[in-house]
Amino acid sequence: MRSRGDLIAGVAIVATVAAAHLSLAPRVAGVDAFYHVGHAFEYTQRGPLDTSFPWGTQSVIGDVGSDIWWGFHMVLLPFAATGQVVEAIRVAAFLLTLSFVGTVWWVLARHAVRHAGWWTLAALLAVPNVLYRFLMVRPHVLSLSLGLLLVSVLARGRWWQVLLVAAAISWLHLGMFWLAPGIVIAYAMVRMGGRLLGGRSANGGSVAVVAGVGAVLAGTALGWMLRPNPWGAGKLAWIQIVRLMGQKGAEQPLAFASEIVPLPLAELLRTSWLFAIAWMCASAVCVSALVLKVRADGGEAHRRRPGPAVEDVRFFAVCLAVSGVFSALALLSARRALVEWTLFGAMAVPLAWSLADDSRTRRRIGLVMVVLACAHLPWTVWRHLLNVTFVAFPPDLMAEPADWLARNSVKGDVVFHAHWDNFGPLFANNRENRYLGGMDPIFQFEHDPHRYWEHYYLAGDLVVEYTCDAFPCYEGTATATHEAIRDHFGARWVLVEPARNPKLTRHLRSDPGFTLVHATPRTLIFRVEG
Repeated sequence: MRSRGDLIAGVAIVATVAAAHLSLAPRVAGVDAFYHVGHAFEYTQRGPLDTSFPWGTQSVIGDVGSDIWWGFHMVLLPFAATGQVVEAIRVAAFLLTLSFVGTVWWVLARHAVRHAGWWTLAALLAVPNVLYRFLMVRPHVLSLSLGLLLVSVLARGRWWQVLLVAAAISWLHLGMFWLAPGIVIAYAMVRMGGRLLGGRSANGGSVAVVAGVGAVLAGTALGWMLRPNPWGAGKLAWIQIVRLMGQKGAEQPLAFASEIVPLPLAELLRTSWLFAIAWMCASAVCVSALVLKVRADGGEAHRRRPGPAVEDVRFFAVCLAVSGVFSALALLSARRALVEWTLFGAMAVPLAWSLADDSRTRRRIGLVMVVLACAHLPWTVWRHLLNVTFVAFPPDLMAEPADWLARNSVKGDVVFHAHWDNFGPLFANNRENRYLGGMDPIFQFEHDPHRYWEHYYLAGDLVVEYTCDAFPCYEGTATATHEAIRDHFGARWVLVEPARNPKLTRHLRSDPGFTLVHATPRTLIFRVEG
């Protein structure tokens, strides 16, 4: 009966993942997918050890010649072997989502959660915006499932398993190296809290705190070093995390992606209302029940009556603690922490279910959950389709102008593009030319703040006849737009989207220093004269 139920749950999960990706097709969830696949393409041609990056002429990534996403790009090599941008993205995205749900299911089953497949499906569909992010070709799809696995092997595993999982996290995405140390800190606090409440001090099947901390630190360092030019990658990670936080604190108007700005509480409730209610209720039930359990019997009752084993209690308690931290991060720092909050917070619901005192209570809770799920599913589909319509990107984004530039320009010519998010699609479709920033705007700022601000004014349509190399403008030097693009950026071509930059487009059309040479429904390409 159990295997039959697992089979049905497995079919439901695969069907849901397939439906989500089919509803997205032919569009792409997340513009970063183009960059990651393009970088993997380049590794198939130059070899995996050459991390130089000449395409980002105004990016510190090009300066240090390293790759903080190197491990993830190695994972994408089989997909890049096709040489087709869109096909590689689609296949990789589908398999990454399947690997994520497979890991979540396995971890839940490992901790004796009944109906683990259905709880996995519930976690996937809990928040529509989070579901959308799990359809992306980005390293967080793997690093977050590894984070959940790390909690599992700390609570029920061996030190060497902790080391390997921590190494995999930093190897895949060095910018997420802090996830493993953060988890082990939460683990240590949960263990300490259990002892303060009178619980057992013995490890049982869990990893000792000291061993866990040592294994995480060693694994994180190992994952960092297992890449070409690790010191350069470390510098990029420092910039992406520490320097970025410093610039955010300085309140300078950098061109941040929306995912790294705080999420207003009203928006969180509007997009995650049902999960927020379930998370708060389940967390309250779990915390109270676990505290009472530890105080009543010192953690030994699991040996005398049915209930979660102490190792499983530790797993869920750590997940609750981690989810609480990420909920605060989403509201105070970066909205993308909503994904971590959802994943780790979803673990509270099956634990609350397992703590129910009798079968009658479980049946009542189950009935309520079925009713809520029936109401939630249509809303989830509606919200998901909104993301597909208004947030997803066309599969041929920048493909036509990139192809035209490859055929009509000299190899190595620099293309001035008005927005940082133009880089990935251009790079994926044309690596004959060179561009400006590579990925996050903070890398462009760290390369040269003066050039960054000159680009900032033009990208924002703030001024177009001239641009400035400081913020505010009167504190710097003003330079005519043609001179800045030609001499400061060394660009031979300008790519602009009229819908995003109407003022800049009008100026380029009227300035004799620029000649319109190619037009598509979305973009214009100008040749820089002189």
